[in-house]
Amino acid sequence: MGYYDIISHITNRKENMFYITYFAKKHKAFITRKGRYDKPDGTPSQKGAYISKKGEPVLNYWDLDADGWRNATGKVQIKT
Repeated sequence: MGYYDIISHITNRKENMFYITYFAKKHKAFITRKGRYDKPDGTPSQKGAYISKKGEPVLNYWDLDADGWRNATGKVQIKT
């Protein structure tokens, strides 16, 4: 899923909760997290989907397990 696919997915989303899988540099492994595009209280992501200064696609999402904002960088897979 590329940057434009992420934008399309956000624009056309029907459900709030999803599972996101991506390679986490911090863990040096692929991880899957339960997330939302906005905070459970309705606060929207300030960044959304964007291109980093390094030219990589980034998706800013609310991690429901860790209860905080996270950035998924690079190729991501989203399942609703």
